[in-house]
Amino acid sequence: MAQIVRVTASEEIYQTLREEILALRLKPGEDLNLQHLSVQLQVSRSPVRDALMRLSSDNLVDIFPQKGTQVSLINLKQVEEERFLRKSLEDHAVKKFIYQAKDEDFQAMEAAVNEQVRYAESEDFINFLEADNHFHEIIFQSIGMQRIWKIIVAQGGNHHRIRLLSFYEKNVLSDIIEQHRHMIKALKNKELESIVSLEDRHLSKLLQETELMVQRYPQYFKQEVAYAPLQFRQKNL
Repeated sequence: MAQIVRVTASEEIYQTLREEILALRLKPGEDLNLQHLSVQLQVSRSPVRDALMRLSSDNLVDIFPQKGTQVSLINLKQVEEERFLRKSLEDHAVKKFIYQAKDEDFQAMEAAVNEQVRYAESEDFINFLEADNHFHEIIFQSIGMQRIWKIIVAQGGNHHRIRLLSFYEKNVLSDIIEQHRHMIKALKNKELESIVSLEDRHLSKLLQETELMVQRYPQYFKQEVAYAPLQFRQKNL
């Protein structure tokens, strides 16, 4: 008999608000009123409060005692920590995947890229990012490390939001699609150095895009004068 999974009100509210924040429908710095959310979601204040506490632990919500709650501003230090976590884990995953990958894995990756092409044409940035994530998730699924991918996603809220912001810039989507096609070719040919180089170039480009995003949307970012971004090595193919 199939097990019935019951989702609590708090879990459902958490997932709903997290999705709204990651999609930038709830903007960085936007106020979240507990009473208003309770009325809007037609629930009591308690599950809303629990959901906001979980979002706070995800670094997506800031709770100010006696003052209120707001969507967290994008924290650049946390963005770099999340990039570092993802790159470190994905580098190790790719080293296993490159020798274990099956034809169906490459077919799934190519299907994800085709989805990205369609979403890029319709300027559906949210689903483009979902397809982008799925492309990389295939690597972890193939080597039996799906739980590691879930950790990356759970801890990557700041990185996710800045990636979505960057999609509004010219040529960003087409560059990502091209990079993914190069990655598939390199993976098929077991060219590990090329894969590492592509990852490095991609992250270097994201660092440049981050600087542009801060200039364009300063109100979305936590201002930290003492912060200096991590630098990643860059190789030539």
